[in-house]
Amino acid sequence: MLLMFLFLQSKSAICLHNFNDLVFSLLCLCMQDIWHHIHSLMPMRDAARAACVSRSFLHSWRCHPNLNFSKYTLGLNESACQKDESARFFYIKVDHILKKHSGIGLKKLKIQINSDYSAKDSCFLNRWLKKAVTPGIEELTLILVPFSAMYNFPCSLLLNGRGDSIRYLHLTCCSFRPTVTLGLRGLTRLHLCLVRITGDELGCLLSHSLALEQLELRNCDRIVCLKVPRLLQRLNYLEVRGCAKLKVIDNEAPNVSSFTFEETAQYNYHSEKLCK
Repeated sequence: MLLMFLFLQSKSAICLHNFNDLVFSLLCLCMQDIWHHIHSLMPMRDAARAACVSRSFLHSWRCHPNLNFSKYTLGLNESACQKDESARFFYIKVDHILKKHSGIGLKKLKIQINSDYSAKDSCFLNRWLKKAVTPGIEELTLILVPFSAMYNFPCSLLLNGRGDSIRYLHLTCCSFRPTVTLGLRGLTRLHLCLVRITGDELGCLLSHSLALEQLELRNCDRIVCLKVPRLLQRLNYLEVRGCAKLKVIDNEAPNVSSFTFEETAQYNYHSEKLCK
């Protein structure tokens, strides 16, 4: 009887010890989740600084969900260094950060290159986008300066469902050539500014982006005819500004409640037909 009592007592002690270990492990996991959530809410510069002084933040930095790259966010002061040096530091810093990033958990990527972009820099952009555009990314913004930047956005990165999670796509000053095989099923907002895209190419994308709610086109001067298909049942906002060669807007989307059309004086624009 005594042996049985001792056996049960020791078994209870073991169970209690295991339970305490389990509780401790769960608390550690909860704390990690809390720190990770706090870190994800920080602006990128603050998140990077925190990662330098905290091992927990360093781990979450490698899967930080919001990456915003510009001269301001990277702390580059063009007045303190030559323009070429500023551009070089920009590419080095962004390249270093994205190489360290795991690619896991990335939700938003914004790249704004204010220094003169040239074709030789396309290898950097292609590499960054290839790293970032993975299933799960929700917002993608690419802003290049100047307009003469001859960058071709790699639409192949969005094929085979890789771009289905993208809800917001904003492109400025690049070429964008979607084909009939490209569809962004989760896209709700599309903003194109100074983008080299034809009406037919845009039509291919629109006809396969049935969740679209907002469409903004600004100074896209290769669009002659804009056709908005009836399939876009959720589209409620349409904005067209300064598209110099646009002659026809044929909107069949039934639920557009807000429509903005604007001619820009600096462009030679003549509208022959405007339909809502």
